[in-house]
Amino acid sequence: MGKIQLYVLDNDLDYSERLAAFIRTSEYAENIQVRLFSTLELLLQLLESSPSEGVLLLSETYFPELMNHRSTLCKMVLSETIANSREMETKIPFLYRFQSLHQLLSRLQAFYLEKHQYPVFPTTENRTQIISVYSSVGNSGKSMTAIHMAKQLSFRGKRVFYLSLESVSSASLWLEGDSGRFSQLLYYLKRSPDLLGPKLQLLKSQDLKLRLDYLTPNDQIREMQEMNGENVRLLMESLLSLQMYDYIIVDLEASVHPRIVKSLELSDHIIWIVLDDLNDLYKTQAMRKQMGSMQKVHFVLNKYTGKQANDFSTLNNEIAYKLPYIPEWKIVSSSDQIWQSLLFSEQTYDLFKLLIQGKDYPSAFTEGAAAS
Repeated sequence: MGKIQLYVLDNDLDYSERLAAFIRTSEYAENIQVRLFSTLELLLQLLESSPSEGVLLLSETYFPELMNHRSTLCKMVLSETIANSREMETKIPFLYRFQSLHQLLSRLQAFYLEKHQYPVFPTTENRTQIISVYSSVGNSGKSMTAIHMAKQLSFRGKRVFYLSLESVSSASLWLEGDSGRFSQLLYYLKRSPDLLGPKLQLLKSQDLKLRLDYLTPNDQIREMQEMNGENVRLLMESLLSLQMYDYIIVDLEASVHPRIVKSLELSDHIIWIVLDDLNDLYKTQAMRKQMGSMQKVHFVLNKYTGKQANDFSTLNNEIAYKLPYIPEWKIVSSSDQIWQSLLFSEQTYDLFKLLIQGKDYPSAFTEGAAAS
């Protein structure tokens, strides 16, 4: 699928120019090509040449004149008063003008892709990498590692999608935005998988402060247990088909549930969090044996205090990196605490550079500084 041709006819020239500038300087530049029109006459000249595909985005001022105009373009209306259309089957969708431009364009893409029903397939162009963060025990700091890595990559200009496949995701407490759409995602995965790609544009959430998109389950425990490996494969392929992200960070729970194993199989890199604890070492050995040989596994020792008591050589993989113990996280009483350790956050990025990008560092860099 090529770029969506977006034709904008708006009496508010400042708004349309801001929209065009946002498209041209954001990740949407890869998927949308925009042209602005300030008068109806100029647009009608274009329509006479009959462009075959694209979106005609109209302000409410021009809607009455073009409502019944025959065109192969997909019409949508910028409204100052009407909320976003919710149903894909809406003949002419309305988009609320005063929402964020990111949300507006996500909805625009979703409506367009749904109406054209483009097939979902993985792409090799500008290939998205899937990085899964896993552990054999709970309370290992796995979600902390995943969300801080996503934050660091986003703040450095990478396009990031954070996906939690835990039965209950604590990240829902830490992220801003509407995180209650996972149940709808599960519905389409099971009932209408062919529609999943376009639906993702509407179902994903956005944290505007962290500048990333995400999906996290809230209270869908039973549904998550019913989610199988094929569902995960379809979800990953749908995310890849959007061609919008450099990295998908997948936060997994400590289990060998089929959805977890499939995510590990689909990953380009697996960051396996371990603790300096005999019980953790035993469970890690057992799970590693159960799963068989998986490539690109990086064992990362978390909550490192400067000393190591257990011997991890039995894993047949050396400890690739050591993340520091953060005393402030021993008891967490507010979501603000999650973001207050600059030390840990920066070291997740050092971890990324070392393991994922393969950059060479002195040995000191493989041992993150232990917090005092």
